[in-house]
Amino acid sequence: MRKKTGIKLGTLGIFLVMAGCSTQNLYNTPIEDRSTSTKPLRGNNSVVTPVDPSSGVTVTPVAPTPVFRTQRDSSEPGVNSAPKTVVRSEQNPAALALLDTARQQTNSGRLRDAQTSLQRAQRISPKNPEVYYSLADTHRRLGEFLQAEQVALKGVAVAQGQNNYLRRLWLLIASIRTDTGDIEGANKAAVIAKRY
Repeated sequence: MRKKTGIKLGTLGIFLVMAGCSTQNLYNTPIEDRSTSTKPLRGNNSVVTPVDPSSGVTVTPVAPTPVFRTQRDSSEPGVNSAPKTVVRSEQNPAALALLDTARQQTNSGRLRDAQTSLQRAQRISPKNPEVYYSLADTHRRLGEFLQAEQVALKGVAVAQGQNNYLRRLWLLIASIRTDTGDIEGANKAAVIAKRY
């Protein structure tokens, strides 16, 4: 009985494999014709491959000359190298509204409410260094120095390339460390802040 069932299942499996291989693909795979010769453009090292005009595709070089970028010499980020500047992306309007709300709550002394608003803003816009700065500052004002420094250090990681935020965050870290009595750590943070 088991032997017959095994044979039937084996036959069924072979049939399914053959049926799957015998069907044609519904999509036509594009085939690139490279039978024509390629010629480099004058003054350009790039190669342009002619395309069949009937396909409606035109290939043009992106730049007349290749773009090369230099690598940083230092293995440690931010040491002995000029800080780079990155263009900031647009900020989320909901996160901006929560930042404004948190500022108002902080100014009225409602620090726990401000903390909640800033945590919501962090979930909405996790790459906004202003959110990390404000949240770390709120933790500092609440006397939660360990959390304040951790949030500020996360903000440093998020703000890479944004020198203004990096300077502010390192100054905040220096302030947090001063509040905890870590004068040596505060001095180190202040030195790092001066780089930006």
